Amino acid sequence: MAENQVLKDRSLRYMAIVLGLVILVMGYLTLFVDDASSLFSDKKEVVVPVFEDNNSDVLVENSSMSDAAVRSSLVKFIEAFYNDQRKGYFDPPSYFSAITKTYFNYHNLTYKRLKEVHTMRMADLQNYEINWMVSSLDFDRFDNELIASYWAKVSYQQPSRNEVFTGDIKFELVINEEGKITSLRESEIKNPVISTLNPDLDSIDDYNVEQEQSSSVYEKVTEPSTETPEGANAEARYEGKLYDLGSVELAPEFQGGQAALGKYLASRLRYPITARQAKIQGKVYISFIVEKNGSLSDFKVVRGIGGGCDEEAIRVLRTSPSWRPGMAGGKTVRTSYVLPVNFVLGN
Repeated sequence: MAENQVLKDRSLRYMAIVLGLVILVMGYLTLFVDDASSLFSDKKEVVVPVFEDNNSDVLVENSSMSDAAVRSSLVKFIEAFYNDQRKGYFDPPSYFSAITKTYFNYHNLTYKRLKEVHTMRMADLQNYEINWMVSSLDFDRFDNELIASYWAKVSYQQPSRNEVFTGDIKFELVINEEGKITSLRESEIKNPVISTLNPDLDSIDDYNVEQEQSSSVYEKVTEPSTETPEGANAEARYEGKLYDLGSVELAPEFQGGQAALGKYLASRLRYPITARQAKIQGKVYISFIVEKNGSLSDFKVVRGIGGGCDEEAIRVLRTSPSWRPGMAGGKTVRTSYVLPVNFVLGN
C-alpha cells in the first residue's frame, strides 16, 4: 500500500444503520404494542371487567349448596338479627330490603317507614323476650328467594291493653337473592296465655271457622271503623267502670250460650280469598267490650294472622246480636272480653 493512499472512514455509515434500526423498533412498539414492558415479563395479563352484566345472584350461585350449609347460614343470620335487637340495635338496611313487602301487619315499607313502625310497635311491647327454637327451623327455595319458618317462645307486656302475653309463635321469614329480608310475619300461634296486668286472668273460649264451613261467595271486608257507635251504646260505652272476666260474678255470654255462639260464627264467617290462596290459617284474637245493655263495642285485634282474617272476624262480631251483659254486685257492668277465632283450611 502506498504511503500517500487515504483510507475511507465507515463509522458514519454504521451509525446511520444503527439509528435507522432504533427508529424502526420504536415505531413498531408505538403502533402495535400497548405495554412494552409485557415483552420482557413472564406474567400473563389478567383482564378484570369493569362491569359484568349478568343475571346471576347469590341464591342461584349457592343453589348447589347442601341443605346443611344453607341451614347453617340461616341459623347465623337469624341469631345475629335477634342478638342485635336484644342490644337495642335496629338498622333496617343491615337486614331488610329497600322495600319490605311485609313487616307483621304492615306492607310495602321503606327503610325510614320500617324503622318508624318498629319503634312504634316495640314502644307498646314492654319486657319483650323472644327465644327462637333452632330445631324448628325449616326452609324452602322459591324462585330466587329463601322462605324460612321457625317457632319461638315470646312474652311481653302491652300497657295499652293492660295485658300480658306469653305463647309460641311461628314466624315466616323471606330472604331475597341479596340476603335481605323482604317479609317477616307471624303465621301461627300456639299455647297463648293472655292475662291482665293484675293477677286476675281472662278466660278464653275458642271457635273455629273452616274453609268448608264458609260460603264460596266472598264478602268484601272493609277496614274496621274506629268511630264511636251511634245510639244507646254511644252513651253506655263511657258509663261506669270497666271490669275484666276475673272481676265479675257472672261473665257476659252470647244469647243461647257458647254452642249458639259457635253456630253463629260458623254461619257468618267467610274465609278470605287472600288468606285461602296464601294458605294462611291460625287463631285471630279479638278483644271487645260487652256493654251494660249487651251491645259490643271497642273491637281490637289482640293478635292477628293477616290475609283479611283479622278484619273478617271483626266484621262478624260487629253484626252480632246483643249478649247477656256481665254482672257484678247484682248489677250489669261493662266487661272486657277476648275471643279467639280459629281459621282452618280444609284438606
